[in-house]
Amino acid sequence: MARTESETVETLNDFLEWARQFDDGTYVFRGVPNDKYRIQASAYRRVPENEQNFEDKGFPTFVEINTTLVREARLRGYDQKEGRPLGDLEILADLQHFKAATCLIDFTYSAQVALWFACTQDSKTDDTTNGKVFAVHKDADRFIEIEPDMLEETIPYFLDQKTPQLYHWQPRQQNNRILAQQSIFFFGDYEIEKDAACVIAKCKKEDIRTELERVSGITEMRLFPDFEGFASLRDDRASYTPLSADEHAKRAEQSFRRHKFEEAIAGYDKAIHREPTKASLYYSRGLVKAQLGQHENAITDYDEAIRLNPSYASAYYQRGLVKVQLEQHENAIADYDEAIRLNPNDASIYNERALVKAQLGQYEEAEEDYQKSQQLADRD
Repeated sequence: MARTESETVETLNDFLEWARQFDDGTYVFRGVPNDKYRIQASAYRRVPENEQNFEDKGFPTFVEINTTLVREARLRGYDQKEGRPLGDLEILADLQHFKAATCLIDFTYSAQVALWFACTQDSKTDDTTNGKVFAVHKDADRFIEIEPDMLEETIPYFLDQKTPQLYHWQPRQQNNRILAQQSIFFFGDYEIEKDAACVIAKCKKEDIRTELERVSGITEMRLFPDFEGFASLRDDRASYTPLSADEHAKRAEQSFRRHKFEEAIAGYDKAIHREPTKASLYYSRGLVKAQLGQHENAITDYDEAIRLNPSYASAYYQRGLVKVQLEQHENAIADYDEAIRLNPNDASIYNERALVKAQLGQYEEAEEDYQKSQQLADRD
């Protein structure tokens, strides 16, 4: 396609409309947080601006920067992986993965992934900047695909040419981050020309990233699903968001299922601290305490659950079960009565009430409850 000038978008829908023109699968994308940036290798940016003329002798050349990096990595033993020697390109790919400046330029097959990166904050400035997404056509006339046998070549083979040749490459052993980001490397020159570009309005970056998460599930955690990404999301610049009541409750429930009852109670304690007016939390904690034989404490929790939700039939039923353990039979029947009033079709409540009535010598009433329990059970 013809090379196009940049246009500015402010919404995810506007961006998707822009990206739709590249949906034939032959384009790749790169997102940068500052619209002033070009498509340049990070190794090129290591050299001061006044020394970036690589033709002048006495200054480091683009080839030298990368060959020196590979040589130093080899000297330190970083040229092996799983017992296999690595070629120059593979060493640079690993170094790039850990944020070293190399000749490799990251692109992605996903326009939305590129958009996410374009909506990040530029680490080199405190001010919010416009972002930019580049589109580059991956045509065979312009880029040579790296074949497995080419991995044996050294960096000068690819870079030390009077007329730079461009390459694209996907490592054969792709890590989780490359897969998540749908990544592909371009290299061969220190700068690559765009085919099209889209500017992301700085005031809309946060809104667009929120929309990307909602629509496509693209988050930092999804794009960096490795140990390094896990750690970086939890550095001293990242604010800590305490677990919600629901999250504490889910953990407590898992502990309960694993019969780690004290751990479960501690989890429900934290959940209740977060949300002290949620009746189900007291009810669930009561179940755990009853399991541990802490009957009085369990009743206290059921009392609070009922106070917060007077129609909580299960809380009356469970409180009745605990009162039976404490031989408070009349009080247990009163709880079963209320549970049946609120939930008249639960066979188990009639059955438990029948048991208590039989213990009290109320045999006719007990028989009626047994029959009702059986009718409801047969219906199910």
